[in-house]
Amino acid sequence: MPKPTFYRGLIPASSASKLAAVLSACLLVILTACGGSSSSTPTPTPTTQSSTVQVNMGDAPADWMLAFAMNITSMNLTGSNGSVGVVSASLPVEMIHRLGIMEPIAMVPVPQDTYNGATITIASCNVSYLDPNTKAMVQKTIQGPFTAKIDFTSPVTVGATPYAFNFDLDLEKSVTMDNSGNLSFSPTFQTSAGLQGAGAGNGSRNGGMQQMLGVVSNASATSFSIVPLQATNTFTFKVNSATQFQGKVSNMSMVATGMGVLVTASLQSDGTLLATRIRSRMNSGGIMGGGIITQVVGMPATQLTLVMQNGAGASLMTSYLSQPLTVNLTSSTEYEIDDDRVDLTGLPVTPAFDASHIYAGQSVLPISEATGIAVSGSAGSVGTITASDVRLQEQGFRGTTDVTIRPGSSGSFVLTLLPGCAFTTLTGATTIQVYQQTATNVESATAIPAGTTLRVHGLLFQNAGQWVFVASTIAAS
Repeated sequence: MPKPTFYRGLIPASSASKLAAVLSACLLVILTACGGSSSSTPTPTPTTQSSTVQVNMGDAPADWMLAFAMNITSMNLTGSNGSVGVVSASLPVEMIHRLGIMEPIAMVPVPQDTYNGATITIASCNVSYLDPNTKAMVQKTIQGPFTAKIDFTSPVTVGATPYAFNFDLDLEKSVTMDNSGNLSFSPTFQTSAGLQGAGAGNGSRNGGMQQMLGVVSNASATSFSIVPLQATNTFTFKVNSATQFQGKVSNMSMVATGMGVLVTASLQSDGTLLATRIRSRMNSGGIMGGGIITQVVGMPATQLTLVMQNGAGASLMTSYLSQPLTVNLTSSTEYEIDDDRVDLTGLPVTPAFDASHIYAGQSVLPISEATGIAVSGSAGSVGTITASDVRLQEQGFRGTTDVTIRPGSSGSFVLTLLPGCAFTTLTGATTIQVYQQTATNVESATAIPAGTTLRVHGLLFQNAGQWVFVASTIAAS
């Protein structure tokens, strides 16, 4: 260390001695910090590392419901070092369209720690179902607040690798109705956790995303962000040379702010999301409102009524979830089957979806490129849109199989729907013919015996008066 120099001509002698004392004290402090004159070393301040955690929500359904939207007001993970918030603002989430799948509601950094549980607070729930006698749709609100305290079966240690926490709401156990038609809610969740890279790249239980619906908030040559209706934060995706573009876009230069898109992505080891497929659905200023059709007017169809389960668009509000939406159809309305995850080749039936082949009970995504929803003002109704496009979407069912299901094989089986199923109330059908393709994801390492209760996810059609279903996923319920 250089020797200090004093400039006596500029500093009075009385002050110089004081300054020397001060400098000597400072030098002592410096030497002490360097270990030069002290036998003890200060304890370094601990730093807490964080890792990306994706919080997903799915549904083990109550088959008699058409829609179930709950307003989550807070969600915390309980770790060995305390509680960590992952949802802190009002978040409406519709559950019926999540039958058998997981969708992200948050993606946040959390401290690396061991977590043994979670607490979820729900302000209220909106339920839509069909009266089994009159077939009329009933809408009810269950007022809260409700608190679910969840203990993980096994503690989950979050280290440097991103994790996915999965919360499956068991609606069948959570919602009950008394003889007077009064509803009560006691939230019951099943949980699991998935490590990034532990499964298929797009597997939602391990942090992937399958057809995440949202509106583009910004875009560049190498990345873009979307704002989903049913999530707490904006999701940002990277793109590379392998990213596929579909719909209205063929490259990133065509992805624009305000555009409605479906994104399939995989969670990377650094906590980022890589988009493997981007499908543009709607130009800026439009609106999408998806759900189950409850009524079709005309054949060919001129109007639909559906119960909203999802959507995207600048004028769409979360309060619309579980509410009826009227969709006008014109001669210029286009129809498309969303078969990204479903193999429709080699079937003994020809899947058809158009104005003459659209039915109550199907899940659809109508899209308006106009100014969006014109709210009617009547109680319990969203309003009306005129659809430029209608997309047939995947949906889920539960029932028992009449044959053994073998992974990796193809064939068909009869799915007998469970008693009280809303689809049966709506259509009168008690069975569906399900087709399994070799590409169908059977979530089992071994054969699933005949008579097992299954949950299936895929596309629903009607062929010569018979309901047929092509499965993307089959699993024991």
